[in-house]
Amino acid sequence: MTINFIQDIATPHNNIVLKELEKDENINLNVWYCHEKHPQYNWNIDLTNEIKEANIYNPNKIDWDFIQYCLKNKEEKYFIVGWMNPSTKFLILLFWILRRPFNIWFDYPQDNRSRRYLKQFFRELYYKVLVFSKANIFCVGKMTVEYFVNRGFKEEKLTNLPIFVNVQKNKDDYKYKKKDIFLKYNIQNNDLFLSAGSRLVYDKGYDILIEAISTLDDKIKQNIKCVIVGQGEEKNKLEHLIEEYKLTQNIYIEEWMEIEDFNALISCSDMFVHPARFDAYGATIFAMSLGIPAIGSVQAGAAYDRIEDMKNGILYDGSKEKLSVQIAYIFANKGLLDNMSVNALSTAREWDPIKALEIIRSNIK
Repeated sequence: MTINFIQDIATPHNNIVLKELEKDENINLNVWYCHEKHPQYNWNIDLTNEIKEANIYNPNKIDWDFIQYCLKNKEEKYFIVGWMNPSTKFLILLFWILRRPFNIWFDYPQDNRSRRYLKQFFRELYYKVLVFSKANIFCVGKMTVEYFVNRGFKEEKLTNLPIFVNVQKNKDDYKYKKKDIFLKYNIQNNDLFLSAGSRLVYDKGYDILIEAISTLDDKIKQNIKCVIVGQGEEKNKLEHLIEEYKLTQNIYIEEWMEIEDFNALISCSDMFVHPARFDAYGATIFAMSLGIPAIGSVQAGAAYDRIEDMKNGILYDGSKEKLSVQIAYIFANKGLLDNMSVNALSTAREWDPIKALEIIRSNIK
């Protein structure tokens, strides 16, 4: 069968899925993007053409050549990631009118974001279109599945297709980096070393993490080290919080790292922290794939999806008070981390990227 994978911009985690589709001899894969490069991230590799040479369609207006292709080739499968540009919005509308089956893959939608009335009206209209279309909705995680059920979608139209990461290396592969990392951040063997990282925006909750550490007993606090990796609009605020709470020897903020350096940082830490107020999915899965357990908020999709509390990590209610309690608990019970680490890696291996191929192949329309 031929699958047309259609999205705005190539991303590393989606390329992991595309790689599995491309390896399948029974699938002819076409890849479509409306942007050749990501405006926010400067990746070192050509993600757009990494898996195979991509087709590029117009990002700013309806691309009639693209639309014509999709309408003409009825026997092919169409897998749309989101609905962010004029061409995909129009295509979804046409598929609904013509009663054509298609597939669409969603993160957890952010309905609480402020939008102008007209934009919100059409957003709601498109949800109605999807409800009554012949679409199969692929959802990034259980949280997204529950969201669409609450919106009135029938469960048989919903398929859980989370974000996938490679499980080829684990923390043992980065041991050689430990000495340099510990030296850089003055980490002692009796310290609890926490890693974290994503965009530095309000929803990611890094201020919650800083405040949670600030409320720890001084005897514990002096043995806490935390490195947060990322960039974003909250960076200055977070740095001011660190200074205000006198935590400059405990918490460090680093710019974006190359993926291997970020993996090494996580691998040399005791736990990864995912303190989001809201995250459609998130980096808990990266930590677990390296055999590092995570402390994750129930508002973080990946944590909600993968963490079994006190077995392969810690799941908490999202408050700074509870996060502080959990950090103190792990500091006092570091012996629990070995078993959590084994279980975290085991969970990650259950979600090897080959499973993405199986899910898509079994559910695509």
